[in-house]
Amino acid sequence: MPVFLNAQNSFVVRDILAADAMASLIDPEYNMDLKIVCWQSDDKDLWVCSLDPVTRCFVPSDGKGTLVDHDLTPPTFGGWNGPEWMLSKGCTQIVYNQKKGGIRYPGLATQIIGGWNSSTLMQFPGTLYAMATRNYSDSIGMFLFESETNDGIRWVKNTDLNKSNFYPDITLGFFADDNQQICCAMDHSRQPGFVEVQGMFPYFTQISDDTIGAPFMWNDPETNSRMFMYRTNGSKTLKILQENSDGNWYLYNSFNSPVPDPFNFITSPEPFKFGGRSYVSFMAAQSSMGLSEMPAQIWIASVNPAYPLMRRVSDSSEAVRIDPEPVIFGDSAFIYYTEKIYTRWWQVLHRVRKCDTGLENFFTRTFNEEVPDGSVSIMPNPSTGSFTISSPLLNDPEKVLITVLDNSGRLLRTIHPGMNSIKVEMNLPPGSYILNLAGHSQRFSSKLFIIK
Repeated sequence: MPVFLNAQNSFVVRDILAADAMASLIDPEYNMDLKIVCWQSDDKDLWVCSLDPVTRCFVPSDGKGTLVDHDLTPPTFGGWNGPEWMLSKGCTQIVYNQKKGGIRYPGLATQIIGGWNSSTLMQFPGTLYAMATRNYSDSIGMFLFESETNDGIRWVKNTDLNKSNFYPDITLGFFADDNQQICCAMDHSRQPGFVEVQGMFPYFTQISDDTIGAPFMWNDPETNSRMFMYRTNGSKTLKILQENSDGNWYLYNSFNSPVPDPFNFITSPEPFKFGGRSYVSFMAAQSSMGLSEMPAQIWIASVNPAYPLMRRVSDSSEAVRIDPEPVIFGDSAFIYYTEKIYTRWWQVLHRVRKCDTGLENFFTRTFNEEVPDGSVSIMPNPSTGSFTISSPLLNDPEKVLITVLDNSGRLLRTIHPGMNSIKVEMNLPPGSYILNLAGHSQRFSSKLFIIK
């Protein structure tokens, strides 16, 4: 098992309130393309607000920007999940659970000019939760749900809300972060795999014999390969598997909680990408589900075992923390989480906080020096999308990574060079972009301008 270094020496924890201290915001979900947040209130209402571009805090501070819908399912054990974004080309939607007449149904809200249009999908009674695809590049959006019959997973396309598709005997479903695949587990054995849902005949691919929880699947920009992550070993071990060119899955990395007993459970793991590399946020908790109402800590770790990083990002206070969510901006990455404050034994305040990850650099380690002026050349700049990058730093392909990002921090391309001059062809719309070059101990960042 790889040994992760505790890279706390040069890192200063910044764990601050992200919303009004008296606001109670349940399970917020972040749409970083539009810099907006959806969340559920104690009164079972659905709200949308924005994030301040400078402070990265909620606007307005109580989160009550636009009221979208009512009658959301209250937070309870066994099948509850808050609102989730469902994104596709030209379409911003939110899926959630509602309870009407004692029956649970999916709710769907669609952003329109001037506000939101919401409806209850009463053709699907008995739903337990909803998860969705979240890519504006997808031609259609999808959401999935399990039902009270516990017979498998159903999914619905936003182009046909009257029809559900079905795969039996699977559970723990999540859509892959960047693909319309359902990562899940076999219902009874809890062995991990994924369902291909884009063709006419969906099929399940099993990837290991572990008993798992919390599956996630994504494309790693650093290795340009599929990764599959899950909890195992009684939720005490996090494993990341990599798909190789032969189509088989191999163990890429694994680690246990960095904190000794009783914080030896890993809960709420979620991968995220920043600066051309994959990381994971998680809680070091005192129970397997992190729902013990006991204090927990928020951590991040790098996925690549060759560049070890393990870092606590929440402060040292003994707080009941839940729902850590990675939130990526163009120049930094944060972990937002909910702190549960008990104002009465029966009354809970859900207080949203944000933690700086310290990942402003393009690699996880600290860089010793900036690239000297003139040692990196981008010609021409502006360009129509065809340009040449020249630098002596490009001689060693094992120690150099070039990434191109948009201004929201979304990775557009990863380049692994093998010579000291490389020609790049990119079909991008006109605008400004960010080009990062990171070497073994040096870094370079520049604006890249595209004109037509």
